[in-house]
Amino acid sequence: MHYNQAQKQAIEHGEGPMLVLAGPGSGKTAVITGRLCRLMQNGISPSSILVVTFTRTAAAEMKGRFLSQMGISSTQATFGTFHGVFYGILRHAYHISGQNIISEEQKNKLLREITGHCYSGAESEADLPASVSREISTVKSARMDISHFYSTVLPQEVFRNIYREYELWMKENKKLDFDDIMIWCHRLFTRRPDVLELWQQKFQYLLVDEFQDISPLQYDIVKMLAEPEHNLFIVGDDDQSIYRFRGANPEIMLGFPKDYPSAAVVALETNYRSTPQILECAGRLIVENKKRFPKKIRADRENGSPVEFRLFGHVREETAQLAANIRKAAAEGMPYREMAVLFRTNTGCRSAVEQLMAWQIPFRAGDVIPCLYDHWIARNVMTYLQIAAGSRKRGDFLQICNRPNRYLSRDAFYEPAVSFEHLYQYYGDKEWMCERVERLEADLKALSCLAPYGAVQYIRRGIGYEGYVKEYALSRNIPEEELIQILDELSESARGFSSLEVWQEHIAAYREQLQRRSRREPEKEGVMISTLHASKGMEYDSVYILDVNEGVIPYHKAVLDADLEEERRMLYVGMTRARKKLYLYAVKERYEKKTEVSRFVSDIFPEIR
Repeated sequence: MHYNQAQKQAIEHGEGPMLVLAGPGSGKTAVITGRLCRLMQNGISPSSILVVTFTRTAAAEMKGRFLSQMGISSTQATFGTFHGVFYGILRHAYHISGQNIISEEQKNKLLREITGHCYSGAESEADLPASVSREISTVKSARMDISHFYSTVLPQEVFRNIYREYELWMKENKKLDFDDIMIWCHRLFTRRPDVLELWQQKFQYLLVDEFQDISPLQYDIVKMLAEPEHNLFIVGDDDQSIYRFRGANPEIMLGFPKDYPSAAVVALETNYRSTPQILECAGRLIVENKKRFPKKIRADRENGSPVEFRLFGHVREETAQLAANIRKAAAEGMPYREMAVLFRTNTGCRSAVEQLMAWQIPFRAGDVIPCLYDHWIARNVMTYLQIAAGSRKRGDFLQICNRPNRYLSRDAFYEPAVSFEHLYQYYGDKEWMCERVERLEADLKALSCLAPYGAVQYIRRGIGYEGYVKEYALSRNIPEEELIQILDELSESARGFSSLEVWQEHIAAYREQLQRRSRREPEKEGVMISTLHASKGMEYDSVYILDVNEGVIPYHKAVLDADLEEERRMLYVGMTRARKKLYLYAVKERYEKKTEVSRFVSDIFPEIR
């Protein structure tokens, strides 16, 4: 196999630590497998080698390529994920089994129960248990005192109560989650030097892939395992570190040469994926980050098309042009599977997905895209419309009667079919409550005469539902922009539909398409729809990055310098997915509000200032 000079230097490295800076498309997997082959050619026992990465898919692919290169069918070298390797160590020490590990499905179910018990507003929010789960993981992986952690999804004391109940249940039921596996492994090595020494003798050569995504706890365990020989071969790209929300810390990679002053460092700067034009634009962007290893990525490919930036009046123009471009590229011979549309968040793709559906362009989802219409806010709005259209179900009225708060009692809705006459009778001696019932009845009557777009606007402002959502965000310590965006997306979706029935038919078709095109039933021939996060490790001939606007890219939550640097890295990752063509799209107006082009655009295109 042919290697360039930098790759050879990495592969032929002898003993001791080494840092391989592997830029996008630089052949890092080839280097790791080449390094493994060289170790074995030098007489190193395969059983003393440990290769660690972050996903089972990546570990299996690495192992498969190594076996193929060596021309063998099996090996005693260990390939695994951090969790898989650490679980194996715990299994030997404590004789635990898979029965002791809580699955993600079990964990979510448990947290749904605990959250419902501890927080009265939990039943209306399907995504709350997942958000709580992420925060619990943050606390545990950072080894943080719960009293020092401030939740962004729940009131502080509520979150702390949920955390304590969760930990108590886990202890009583002898269960461990993924974070516990790492915590227990670190504790084992710290308290039992004899056990640590056995594993150090077992794994004398450690190779770590995607090192930029490592967490402090994972790094501490890896450092312990690598002693005393320090045969630690790490491969990664600090410019592609985009998982701080999962506990990854890019500072670890930047500090590696300080932790290991004798470490050899080599940069893989030849990119075999993208055109010079794409790499030049990506390079102008990422060089603006201050905390990074300096490097200059060069293209091995010939010149291609210029990177295209387009500014549209509004989102509908943007997505119509997207669909037209994709259809044109397909007509000219580019397979749909070689095209990708990337977004900052998985809630931002509704308009594009609906446009692709309208143009009958096949697509597939890079990760599970949440359906806008399943969000609790969307369900509230649709319930208002269904009641206005004639529904008298008790459950429907209970869902919206106090959103906004009208101080209506659940006991007032005592029959399966709600009657306003009975409501007036229930509050007969309370004139002020009858006035509230009367206002609700009048609002519902007004809604029944409006087309969907006007009805959504009336619910938001006439009824005061938007004010309720803002109060809710404040009480939960959630940035109100996140919830208002759901209302904005609903308003946009409702445009152009003449009746609730037609809109509901469209929603049902949209929901069905999303479910069918999720990972559980992928369509290999479709255009990839993905977040920037999920696109990492992928590559396509043509890439479209939408909504390169302030508040989206960079995200509105990114305030600190460290946050902005990660946002820049995220856009860099998206740009370097493209082999031949790269399109960056932005809009002047979103949800009838003016919006600014991203500050990153002037980094990429100095002429646009």
